[in-house]
Amino acid sequence: MARNSTLTARLGYIDTQATFVQAALLAAHGAGARAGGFRVSDVRFFFLLFTNWVEHDVTRPSQDIDLTQVRRTLERLVRGGHAEASTGAAVKGLPRGRRYVLTGEGLGSLSEGLAARERAPLEEALFVVCFAASYRDAVLSRVEGRARAPSPAVRRRVERALDPLRLLREAQRTSAAVLADLEERVEAGLRYEAKAREALARAEPEADVVRALEAAGSYQLHRVRPLGEVLLALPEDLRKFELTEGMGLRSRLLFAPLAERARAEHAVLERLEARLTAGKAPG
Repeated sequence: MARNSTLTARLGYIDTQATFVQAALLAAHGAGARAGGFRVSDVRFFFLLFTNWVEHDVTRPSQDIDLTQVRRTLERLVRGGHAEASTGAAVKGLPRGRRYVLTGEGLGSLSEGLAARERAPLEEALFVVCFAASYRDAVLSRVEGRARAPSPAVRRRVERALDPLRLLREAQRTSAAVLADLEERVEAGLRYEAKAREALARAEPEADVVRALEAAGSYQLHRVRPLGEVLLALPEDLRKFELTEGMGLRSRLLFAPLAERARAEHAVLERLEARLTAGKAPG
């Protein structure tokens, strides 16, 4: 899938932005069919619309793109053969201005890029599923200007990339992996806490306690810095806190609530899969 990541990187946006920029480009292409193409402002509008749908105007109020960013993106797509530009006469009743259409390669690459984001947050994953379920056929049917109709190969690429059930199952795999990891973190933190407290109650030296914890495994950054090295390098008061309270505290106040959320998200995705496979629209 090098083609996807290369195109996403060329767009010049961070991952989250790239998801909504690519969706905005596809939506603008579909909406601009009767006007002979879409404008820079159309892309920005759809970007703002889609990020509004997932509440980013509340959770990430500073996230925006300006018209210059969009224009540069479109020019990069034109140079790469993913879009074509026209400066012809305006369609009657519509404003003049440079208009764009996506080529078949652009449709395929943007669709694959939109679907390629790994381990996306729930709202982003749900947006991509919703976009695919709503607009996949419309995207394929809108070809205007000098852009050619999608070839059978491109059509297959788009249909596979924007298969809502496939996207939903990928999101389920992600949520299952996150949940399993968090549950292990909760269990490990509580186990470490109990083991350390028992050892300290027996008046074992802290260095021996630390080595025993390190031997117990489950510390995920061991290859970066061993647990024993981390704990023994701490000031005495912080080391005592970690051995008696810190690890259990993180399990209870951080990992357990995150696991609860991940469990709920996974259940949401399972219900949506049932609705999709039953032929019902999500919602």
